[in-house]
Amino acid sequence: MTVTELRTVFANRWARYIITVALLGVVLYKVNLGQVVNAAGSARPPYLLFALLLTGPFLYFKALRWHLMLEAAGVRATFGEAAVSLVGGMGVALITPARLGELVRAAYLRDPQKLKIAGLVLVDKGFDVLVLAWLSIAGAWVLLGAWAGAAFALVSALGLLAVYQPSPLIRLLLRLPARIPMRAKIERIATSLEALKPTSITAFLTLTILSFVVVLLQFGVILLSWHSWSLDIVFLTFPLVVLTNVLPITIGGLGVREAAAAVLLSHYGVSQSHAVLAAFLMFALNTALPGIVGSLVLPFASRPPASSTSVVDRP
Repeated sequence: MTVTELRTVFANRWARYIITVALLGVVLYKVNLGQVVNAAGSARPPYLLFALLLTGPFLYFKALRWHLMLEAAGVRATFGEAAVSLVGGMGVALITPARLGELVRAAYLRDPQKLKIAGLVLVDKGFDVLVLAWLSIAGAWVLLGAWAGAAFALVSALGLLAVYQPSPLIRLLLRLPARIPMRAKIERIATSLEALKPTSITAFLTLTILSFVVVLLQFGVILLSWHSWSLDIVFLTFPLVVLTNVLPITIGGLGVREAAAAVLLSHYGVSQSHAVLAAFLMFALNTALPGIVGSLVLPFASRPPASSTSVVDRP
């Protein structure tokens, strides 16, 4: 199968649904569904409740970053509106490949600069990927090899350079053929970054790091339901597990994330059933649950006036 044919397959949402179900089925078959059910039944509720409570701070840091990003780019929105658009986008992203449904955030903000907001959504997600790549350096070095750690370090350094100095990246993109994959999206990200000051970018990176500190703690708490806690287990494996969500193979990263968790956590004696369940619980707490809440809230959210939707962004 050629690259073009693969891209055609993955562009079809029904193909992705089938791949998602098939991959989940393979993971559950390999792990043994009965063992996963037993692992779920043996989890200690107080730990899971504490992990659930940590979803609040995680979402707060994400919403605050999104609000400050909109504000820094000159987009009008209150913190409440930014938070609603964030969880609303997460709701649509649950059923769309590569979480592109999050672009719907723009539809629930009153400001008419929709193209700019769409670009900022990509920037917002880019900060997550950049920090995850940085957090994954140590785990990649130890678990995958020095070459992998060096590759993550290089990507992280180039990412920081692109974030603080986007102009060279834009000039480079303008020289590339339009058919280059992801060229338009990367160009939109780089263009949106030009509207942000270095001090704002530093604040966004700080909030992103804080949100992932909460996530790492949350993962450690979930593991404590069955397994003794270890900094190695959490810090060296989970950033790599979460980073698999970047791969636009299945809906919501289902199957890919759980398979990665089963492989990586096996280095530390964590059973496959516990690893798969822990990875799925993290998805449920930080992505599915907020997304479901966002889907329920959005019908009652204030939509922008009809006249504002026809306004086109001005350079």
